[in-house]
Amino acid sequence: MSAVSPSHRTRRAQPPLLAAPRRWGWWAAILFVAVFAIGFVFRLVPGSSQYAVDEALNRAATPFADSVALALDVLDRPTVVLVILAVVFVVVGFAASWWRALGVCAVTGLGWLTCLVVKTVVAQPRPPMTGLAHPLDVSPATLSYPSGHVVFAVCLGVALVAVCPRGIARTGVLMLAIVFVAVVAWSRLYVGVHYPTDVIGAVLNGVAGSVLFLGLWNLVVRRVTRARGPQTTP
Repeated sequence: MSAVSPSHRTRRAQPPLLAAPRRWGWWAAILFVAVFAIGFVFRLVPGSSQYAVDEALNRAATPFADSVALALDVLDRPTVVLVILAVVFVVVGFAASWWRALGVCAVTGLGWLTCLVVKTVVAQPRPPMTGLAHPLDVSPATLSYPSGHVVFAVCLGVALVAVCPRGIARTGVLMLAIVFVAVVAWSRLYVGVHYPTDVIGAVLNGVAGSVLFLGLWNLVVRRVTRARGPQTTP
């Protein structure tokens, strides 16, 4: 039997899976239950008891803090989201693969949109924004719970962590994602457009939404791969 040269060997193509927890469906369900529970419970608590946190952060106003908060205020605008996802798609496409890049963008965008369901069901009105010592020119357009800005930041962070290989790269992206989420959460309280429970619920909502769509992405990829049969690359 003649030997096969390395140039003619074939290998099985790897499906573009993203890192997702086992039993992702259960985790997503549990987290969404927690999100709704927090929203409904804290609707019964007077908002003034929570809003003291916003007022304290707002009293520590500085020009730099203003510029950061106002820059992050546009984070949930559709055009800004599309630009961010386009940049992420290109970067992940070159660094990993174009299919994984598509998965990251799908998980981020669809996970973010789940907050609209929570907002509609819980229907928490916005804070009055009347007790701020340093009001800024922001105009929130939707209901208060949860913070869509924070949900987007969490979904983006989780999706990017899921596409990174284990090791230093994933740890570094995770640390950056945590800092980014914390700064976005702070900014929403600093400008006074959310209660603290809005950002807490948003973190859980973001994790729940991204875990749900990570699992669904992998499920679809596996089924498509099985339907096509073994694939080889030169």
